[in-house]
Amino acid sequence: MNIRVVLDVLGSLLILLGVLMLIPGLVATIYGEPAGVMALGLTSLITISSGLLMRHHGQKGDVMHREAFAIVTGGWLLATIFGSLPFTFLGLGVIDSLFETMSGFTTTGATILTEYNSDGYWIINATSAENSLAYQLVNALFDLLTRYNLGFNDLQNSIHISGTFYGLLFWRSFIQLLGGMSIILLFIAILPQLGVAGRQLYYVETSRGPLTPRVKSTAKIFWGIYLGFVALETLLLWVAGMPFYDSMCTSFTTVSTAGYSPLASGIAAYNSLIIELIIIIFMIIGATNFILHYQLIHTKNIYGYIKDPEFLFYMFMLASATTIIVLWGNVDGDILHRIRLAGFHVVSISTTTGFTNNFDYDHWSSAANMVLILLMLIGGCAGATAGGIKVLRVLLVQKYTHRELMKLLHPRAVQSVWLGRISVTESVLISVLFFTIIYLIIFFASSLVLSVVESGNSSFNLLSAISAVATCMGGVGPGLGEVAFDFSKVTPLGKLIGIFCMYIGRMEIMPVLLLFLPDLWKR
Repeated sequence: MNIRVVLDVLGSLLILLGVLMLIPGLVATIYGEPAGVMALGLTSLITISSGLLMRHHGQKGDVMHREAFAIVTGGWLLATIFGSLPFTFLGLGVIDSLFETMSGFTTTGATILTEYNSDGYWIINATSAENSLAYQLVNALFDLLTRYNLGFNDLQNSIHISGTFYGLLFWRSFIQLLGGMSIILLFIAILPQLGVAGRQLYYVETSRGPLTPRVKSTAKIFWGIYLGFVALETLLLWVAGMPFYDSMCTSFTTVSTAGYSPLASGIAAYNSLIIELIIIIFMIIGATNFILHYQLIHTKNIYGYIKDPEFLFYMFMLASATTIIVLWGNVDGDILHRIRLAGFHVVSISTTTGFTNNFDYDHWSSAANMVLILLMLIGGCAGATAGGIKVLRVLLVQKYTHRELMKLLHPRAVQSVWLGRISVTESVLISVLFFTIIYLIIFFASSLVLSVVESGNSSFNLLSAISAVATCMGGVGPGLGEVAFDFSKVTPLGKLIGIFCMYIGRMEIMPVLLLFLPDLWKR
């Protein structure tokens, strides 16, 4: 592996990330948040400078398969580290900041925030914020300016820590927008000089097949469709009565199937059936293979969805899960109310978005809990923004199992596994089985380790451990038990395990495991 080539590409990625940080900085400026402007501006400066330094020590060269794996896995880690700085500069601890940011970029949506203001918006603890680096720098700057009688006294007195950090909350949603369609894919779409490197990065980063001979054009198409859905949902939510700021942040985290909300009560705060229906539609859109969306847009033919085996299986799975919870989930209310609560939560969990329209789901029956954990593990469709094992893999495992059972009955028969009209090769089946087995092994092992780490917490039971790992690996967000609403009560070491699970789940395991192979690092 040529480390200097990796440094050069990662440096360019950091420069792009640093420039994008100016957008939430502008939001903080609009809402009059000097500390937010300082935190985001300082982070942007540090990120861009680090990128330039990495490019200075790197060199141009061919990006082969080894370099591509290192760039993709390293790129997500660097994005998390530098993306966490605004949270740290505004008063969160380092581990909490890394957890919140990794949860954002991996579109998990699990949070450590617990405090909110009178309007229901998330805030950082006032004492922590007042002692933060950003606030101290702003105070020092204004003290310096007031010495020269430049009229900044009133402005300094207007700085508040008790209000919501709109700029930071925008950044929190914005990183989920970047993570949903992948910041690596955006990197491929924007930078003109990648060439062959872009193709290598594309195949390591995404499970979507290329739509055009040039992966750069494919990346632009996917990002265009993605942003189009975000814009449409923003408009619909705004028309439905959601404030424009909320509708934008919510759309960022719906199509990306991520789940962060600027409000502590999430979607339940709006108590609107229309808003919930809009969000359900766009959660399903986000969790559906984007190639199907591309075909619909370019052929104006909706039958692509109806003919797709994975999409049909996914719809069957959603209907079945909703029915089980409505009938045996101990959900309160009449039948229509139960369908509303169960349907929204099933779609939210299965798409790995993690929104909630109620706070009673943690008290549903064991049957409902089991269904939700299974949905966390399975996730959404391949080629979508959702996480998890993926519906396509589950469908292929089911078909493979059926074939092996039929072989026992008819040993001499030659039988293939078919997905629609496509015959699936043995190599693909072996790859799917291998991934599924490794995913489940890591899931059970991480659950065991987390149970041991949290053994001193009497309220952190088996359900809490299993759901915490399932929700982090699947990129879902809310769990059950102690982590039903947030991870604030998890120990620092437990949060680090959560960060690892989010990271390896988003990378779909294999690229991360390759980092531990010595052959990857050979020149």
